[in-house]
Amino acid sequence: MLTGLLRSAEDSPPAPAPWSAPERRYRPELHGLRGLAILGVVLFHLFGAGRISGGIDIFLAISGFLFTSMLLREAVENRGTIRIGRYLARLARRLLPAAALVIAATTLAGLWLMPETRHGQLLAEARASLLYFENVELITSQLGYDAAGPDSSPFQHFWSLSVQGQFYLVWPAVALLAVLLARRLHRGPILVMGVLVGVIMAASFGYAVYMGEANQDAAYLMTRTRVWELCFGGLLALCGARLSVRQPWRAPLGWAGVALIVSTGFVFNGAEVFPGPWALWPLLGLALVLASAGPSGGAADTANSATRVLSRQPFTWVGDHAYALYLWHWPLLVFFLELNDESVLDASGAVVVLGASLVLAVATHSWVEKPINERPRTGSRGPLRIAAVTLLLGGSLTSYGLHQIDLESTGSPSLADLDRDDHPGALSTLGGIDVPDDVEFVPDPQTLSQTRPDYYGWDCRRENNDGAGGEVLICEDPGQPTDPELTVLITGGSHAGQWHHAWRIIAAENNWELLIADMSGCVLAEPTDPQESDCHEWNQGLLDLIETRGPDLVFSPGTRVPNDDSAESIPDGAPAQWQAIMDRGADLLLMRGTPRGEDSVADCLAEGGDGTSCGMDPVSYQQQNPLADPELPAGIYSVDLTEHLCEAEVCPAVIGNIAVYYDHSHLSNHYVESLAPILDAELRQEMPHLF
Repeated sequence: MLTGLLRSAEDSPPAPAPWSAPERRYRPELHGLRGLAILGVVLFHLFGAGRISGGIDIFLAISGFLFTSMLLREAVENRGTIRIGRYLARLARRLLPAAALVIAATTLAGLWLMPETRHGQLLAEARASLLYFENVELITSQLGYDAAGPDSSPFQHFWSLSVQGQFYLVWPAVALLAVLLARRLHRGPILVMGVLVGVIMAASFGYAVYMGEANQDAAYLMTRTRVWELCFGGLLALCGARLSVRQPWRAPLGWAGVALIVSTGFVFNGAEVFPGPWALWPLLGLALVLASAGPSGGAADTANSATRVLSRQPFTWVGDHAYALYLWHWPLLVFFLELNDESVLDASGAVVVLGASLVLAVATHSWVEKPINERPRTGSRGPLRIAAVTLLLGGSLTSYGLHQIDLESTGSPSLADLDRDDHPGALSTLGGIDVPDDVEFVPDPQTLSQTRPDYYGWDCRRENNDGAGGEVLICEDPGQPTDPELTVLITGGSHAGQWHHAWRIIAAENNWELLIADMSGCVLAEPTDPQESDCHEWNQGLLDLIETRGPDLVFSPGTRVPNDDSAESIPDGAPAQWQAIMDRGADLLLMRGTPRGEDSVADCLAEGGDGTSCGMDPVSYQQQNPLADPELPAGIYSVDLTEHLCEAEVCPAVIGNIAVYYDHSHLSNHYVESLAPILDAELRQEMPHLF
């Protein structure tokens, strides 16, 4: 497409008058704003207790401002062409060396500091960051934008650089299209470019509003929802000298703009509302600051003006080092927490990380960025070749590492292939079974961390608030019997789905059909307001499904066991939904909830922990099983397997030489399969009519 645009532009009539190109003008206040924006990002990450500063929104808009004017100016001045090789070489010189250095250092540090269970995700994100699709990787891996913690990705901050990188690759085509249309329509390129940018901005803004309602975690990271912020900056650039206010208003409006920018992190929780309409708060601040600058730039404005202050140190100094500072501060923060085994950063730790970030930023700017950018430019081929080799080598090495991890994770034997005398698992809780001490537990931590019930790979599992409303998907086991004795439906979130492998064993032995309906995080509860959450609409759809498919038995967790000191409980509205299920003719079997922890068991075991130190605290369990409450709807069946998961003081992470949990709360497939005979016996006692 880009080649076609280049050819069409070259064959077009002569270029319009020079006045139709954006002015070439250095804006020192804009450079200071870049410093203010990145300073806000870093300080809020370190001292802001997880709040968002709005600095990234400013940073994106500044990128849109600079690249829109630069590309359109080049397209106009060069008679409708952009030297793409030179453009890409310039990007490579400015962006890739520092980024590649930080990615390499972060990858090596992560492989050393992090448990092997997290190496796969680390390498996947290293590759995604280097190739500028980290935001896509985070969405695909279901990693929302979170406050820093020891389990945070050290590459999380590359999401915004990925958005920028994708924008940089697409935007030349928009500039060329604007020049082409301007010549065909006999209109000024600035006007045509403004219309194109405005249309793109409106579409992106509308999509951001929609996705903010449907899936805020994805909306925060998506390029399509962020483009409008870059377009906002582009429109400001196209306004040029017209974006100005009269002298008496410059100082107050400039400081009002700074106030909007600085106050963003205190007024909003950006992770919950950006990039929706509230992102206009800091962006309008940017517009006010730019409009308040005088015709000669902020450096020539009055001493008490915001633009004059922003045009001087320390903001311009931070602007010089902004890119390197942004690159380094986040992995240093994550690794500091990892090394000190802390979940949050205290003030002294924040000062240490800030100091280290500044030192590395200065070193990177002085020894990497400046030498490369100030080197005499002899052409674009050299930088492009170096960039291509860097991307190819980095992508290949990380892909090879991921392949090796995949090979290791698929090498663990299944429970059926193990010697049950060495690995009795849950059967060891029945007593009378000696568990050998000299046998390694299974699966190994690397395999364990990637264990999920098989149906996770069948493309039939819903994520909560994924934009699909209340649609209920059905997972059907391959090899279902053609004439089943009865049908069992597993439903009620991942803590229901974790029992899949046990039910599959029981179903195969009894000629039962097994169905699964799972939306992540959606427990059975009475449908209320569908606007509040997809779960409510999904629960209504589940009742319709039960009426249509007519399962004989519905299985679901009945209680939730928190990961703090609060008590085990039945979810609000659950009894009404249980009754509605039974009213549709199905038997209902509820399982008492399984324990939850704060940290990944697989990570703990990989770091040398044992079954006790990596286990869960049973403190939240009620002395009396809440499912035994006589006030619950009549006709409910229930099963309690807590004694096969927990002892008096701990719910061990390893039982009978089998790892019990694959993350902080979900049972491993191996242990669930070892529970199958116990669950079968409980079913025969509780519900003999099924057999």
